[in-house]
Amino acid sequence: MKVMQIFMGVRKELWEFKKTLFWMPLLIGIFMIAAPLLKLLLLEGAQIRVVFEGVSNTDNLNNVQGLTRLFLATIMGMFAPFILVGLVIQLYYFTTCLFDERRDQSIYFWRSLPVSDAQNIMVKLLTGALVVPAIFMLAATLVVFIFVLLGLLGCYILDVGYDISLWELWGNANIFSNMTSVWTSLFFYALWMFPLFSWLMLASMFANKAPFLWAVLPVALLLVIESYITNYLKLDSHFLREALFEYFALAKELIPNSIQQVGTPKFILISALWNKISLIGTALGIGFIYLTYWLRVNRSHL
Repeated sequence: MKVMQIFMGVRKELWEFKKTLFWMPLLIGIFMIAAPLLKLLLLEGAQIRVVFEGVSNTDNLNNVQGLTRLFLATIMGMFAPFILVGLVIQLYYFTTCLFDERRDQSIYFWRSLPVSDAQNIMVKLLTGALVVPAIFMLAATLVVFIFVLLGLLGCYILDVGYDISLWELWGNANIFSNMTSVWTSLFFYALWMFPLFSWLMLASMFANKAPFLWAVLPVALLLVIESYITNYLKLDSHFLREALFEYFALAKELIPNSIQQVGTPKFILISALWNKISLIGTALGIGFIYLTYWLRVNRSHL
């Protein structure tokens, strides 16, 4: 029964954002497919010869691990636009998910149902942290498989028409294991962003107006106060600013360090995200979620 209630709750949340969650991945996917195909069609003769020379010389792709990393980087590059746009949608969802139902007073209807406030909050957290990015990742996966099919068609044309065989490269690409790695990283991505998501939910539950400003202004005010105190006392560092930057910034050296530490390339992304998760951040996220629950139980009106 609980599982069915959670499933129906997720469906309700997705229904409220159905247009955005359908059209945005679709438009990104169309652009991702159309742009390289259009560029390929516009290649001139000299450029086409360079391409043929590159694909006919496969000596630099004989390294299996290097080829696996190449395909993993390609897959991550295809997923990146979907993840970035999905993140914007996630931030908007968390900022408005609890505010909107208080503004239109639909919260009284949902609270009349035999579903606890804790379960409602967990459903919203699950939807925003996992389901929404999973929709964008599913669209990215479909784009990747379309390119795989086009790649197989291109290999067939090169093999039959130009006697250039690239079939052995497909066996070393580990496409499915790389895709599995990217999908597995979704869980670690959600854990990494959990403090931010829970803070936005708290702002959404607390705000009477403009929940986005309530989410941004307290942090901005703390940074301004810290900067003033630091400059006044002539201190060497800004603790809060540096802590936020260190937690949320994916430093350039993070991926190379992970490559050296991880023997299998498919675990690079998971290792990179795992290194960003902290116990303090998770504890703050749990605290924000509890405050959100308390406000929903004791202060549901605008």
